[in-house]
Amino acid sequence: MSNERQLELAIEGSSHVRLPAMEYQRLVKDSQKLRKSIPVLLRDAYFNRLPTKVLWGSEDLRKIISELNRIGNNINQIARKVNVSVMCGWHPVLEEAQVDFIKLKDSMYLGYNHK
Repeated sequence: MSNERQLELAIEGSSHVRLPAMEYQRLVKDSQKLRKSIPVLLRDAYFNRLPTKVLWGSEDLRKIISELNRIGNNINQIARKVNVSVMCGWHPVLEEAQVDFIKLKDSMYLGYNHK
């Protein structure tokens, strides 16, 4: 092999891909249909696709996780306060709403029986 060819191989590089039998058969069929070699199909599939863009870096993810933890803590505090008020008795406004709802329900029930 000439020195020029050896240098060319060293610069270009190569790769081997192992595929399950079904995927390989599909690749062979597509290769025959499109009249392109398997390496050309694989290169086209990789290099002619839209570029991949990372949406969030590790620092962004740390900030998001931190913020989600704060939100979770706030929700837990709200849940604790709601549970304590349920145990100790309803808040006066909620109690009034409950009484009004019962009156409304009873009046609807009575109106239904009179018809």
